[in-house]
Amino acid sequence: MRTASADLLAVRTITADGSDVYLRVTSSPVDLEIRWYRDDDHRVAGSPVLFPAGDHARRRIGANFRAGTTFCLDVVGDAGDAWCGVVDWNVYS
Repeated sequence: MRTASADLLAVRTITADGSDVYLRVTSSPVDLEIRWYRDDDHRVAGSPVLFPAGDHARRRIGANFRAGTTFCLDVVGDAGDAWCGVVDWNVYS
């Protein structure tokens, strides 16, 4: 499992075939909807996942990725930089 809390919108690479991506929003003044998208094609993306303000639960935002997939996170709507969290990828549970 790989974990990052800095630069949440950076490009990441899946190395474990069939693994999942999780996100836990640790601070946000507003509700957020966040999805993953393939680094080179915004048309290939997951469904937005709701993260209510103040709720710090870890949520799966994508599943069963192929090794070699590059992805980024995308905030749906206008949340700016006023949020932070922890993203985990190459996870099986």
